[in-house]
Amino acid sequence: MSASQAVNARPSAADFALGALDFEGVRALFERLASTSLGRRGLRELAPRSDADARCAGQRVREMRWLEESRSQPSLAGVCDPLPAFEAARQFHRPFERDEFAHLFGFVGAALRLAPWFALRKQDAPAIHALFERFPDLSALAADLARALDERGEIKDDASAKLAKLRRELRELSNDIESRLRRIATAARDHLSDGSIHRRGRRLVLAVKSKSQGKVSGLVHDRSQSGETVFVEPREVIEDQNRRAELASDEEHEVRRILVELTRHALDAEGFVRIAATRLAELEIAVISSAFCAKYGARPLDVAGEEGRPNGLLLREARHPLLVERLASGALDEVVPIDVRLGDEFDLLVITGPNTGGKTLALKTVGLAACMARLGLPFPCAEGSRVPLYDGVVADIGDEQEIAQDLSTFSSHLARVRAGLDRAGPKTLFLLDELGGGTDPDEGAALSDALLEHLLEKRAPTVATTHLGKLKEFAFRHARAENASAEFDAATLRPRFRLLVGTPGESCALHIAARLGLPKTIVENARRRIERRDAEAQELMRKMRGAREAAERARKDTEQKLVDLRKTEDEALSRIQDLKNKSELLEAEAQRGLEERVREARARLKRAFDLLPQLSPKSAESMRDALDQVDQHLSGAALSERRRAFLIALKKGGLVYIPRYKQRCVITKVDRSKESVSVRLGTATLSVPFDEVTSYESL
Repeated sequence: MSASQAVNARPSAADFALGALDFEGVRALFERLASTSLGRRGLRELAPRSDADARCAGQRVREMRWLEESRSQPSLAGVCDPLPAFEAARQFHRPFERDEFAHLFGFVGAALRLAPWFALRKQDAPAIHALFERFPDLSALAADLARALDERGEIKDDASAKLAKLRRELRELSNDIESRLRRIATAARDHLSDGSIHRRGRRLVLAVKSKSQGKVSGLVHDRSQSGETVFVEPREVIEDQNRRAELASDEEHEVRRILVELTRHALDAEGFVRIAATRLAELEIAVISSAFCAKYGARPLDVAGEEGRPNGLLLREARHPLLVERLASGALDEVVPIDVRLGDEFDLLVITGPNTGGKTLALKTVGLAACMARLGLPFPCAEGSRVPLYDGVVADIGDEQEIAQDLSTFSSHLARVRAGLDRAGPKTLFLLDELGGGTDPDEGAALSDALLEHLLEKRAPTVATTHLGKLKEFAFRHARAENASAEFDAATLRPRFRLLVGTPGESCALHIAARLGLPKTIVENARRRIERRDAEAQELMRKMRGAREAAERARKDTEQKLVDLRKTEDEALSRIQDLKNKSELLEAEAQRGLEERVREARARLKRAFDLLPQLSPKSAESMRDALDQVDQHLSGAALSERRRAFLIALKKGGLVYIPRYKQRCVITKVDRSKESVSVRLGTATLSVPFDEVTSYESL
């Protein structure tokens, strides 16, 4: 596989353990923010992206945030999911239903309306603008639908000459039948339950009192539940109603014929519709992601190893989205953010500490952030967070506090790990929960030690949690391994949920036992049973923990200063860009004013040329020479470097502003020999001289 193919290869969803990482619950948070059925489909079908696509998706979210801040976001009015109609038509071999045509009509109209919005985003949102590249032209399908359908998907009277004739005859005949029934009702009002015209099936009838049934002759179609009223079709209108039924049947056949024909047109354009639907779904995912950022304090994750960033994972103040949602709903009082790093100074992080301290939560947070980066979705974290685009996540995560520690549990852990070992390497993230649990502690520790060494040899980024004290020593014996602990408040016996990288954790079992009132003699006896060797190791780790904590605080301070410096640099660059934009705006206004004055001068010049025939030939010739020189000067005056670049860049499909009509129009043709462009203005096509087009829209 070539380098470009590797970048564009799309990983499999099965390689990312999305189920173990609670992704379906997180996806539901995004779906709640969707405003259209197309956006919800896009989220449901969202799968791990290629490297290039993941970067583009993240950039689209950044651009959408900026567009919303500048109030330039797109309107998704009319956007809906048109694809179920195609799927049903092919599966059941039937034409589109009216509501399906209404959805398709609305979708095509929205796509045509959004196309110019996309076209204008090349400068301020290039990743979003890229969705417009090779955007399918749905105008032919829109025209076919508009000729036959109204906005509700109903067939218009003039969809065909035959349908127009049938509906006209139906209206005339129906009006005549109703007029005659009203006259009959007036004449027989004493025998009617009420004077209204009723409908039974497709027949118009009168409500006749049962005791007066013989007074109004005709066909009885129904009786009331009380039996006091019969619904009679008077004999005088039976023949006309038969004719009306025939016309209605003919109308239905013609409508169905038109629906079949329109369905054929739609199916012919299905490929274009699917492309447009995919692009607009991506647009809405960016809109949804931007809303997710605003609601949950999230941001698009930077890709590690790009734009001068280090290659490893770094999460700053990361929070699991489901916990942030619970906080927003009032179910939680606080969500403690965690800081995690992996892959720069070390490839393996061993997290130790007591139960309920947040070790499993840390694993899920890291794994979910990796998946969200690959999906191009934002994640709740602080600025400066970065994640490598892993090719997969191997997650052996289970709640050992609720699972019985038996052989089957241990076997299931091994099976999950074994399934991922074939993929072990720098691009596969391993998340191992309660490593070595479920079996004999000594054997579990030995097997875990060997497994971690194997992953280190493969340079596989790994985060593992464990209760086994012997595994705390692993990081001291391997240069590319590091300890971390889930902080625990020994005084209150409550977890603090903070992750302390560089600090091995303590199980606190004896301390917790004493605090919970276990007899002192039992606790002291247990403490004496701890071998002196282990006690010395604990003391050594305690001293090293203090040194590591100090180093970690210094590293975080330095890291924060670097983030602040980058922020200051970004603000400076933003101010420079603002000044540049203001400069360009002033130049644009000056150029626009110049062009307007040149146009006025050319109009006067044309009037002068028109008066030349009134002069003598000699005077006309000298005057023409003078006017030609003025014309040349005017051409030079209007052509700044920016203007020249604008005229050179004119091409079919581009946009120009025409001050005369105060409209921005799409170019359909450029004729450089005549120095003119053809543009579409509404339904008309106009030829406009170069002098009358500009890139600057009037304020």
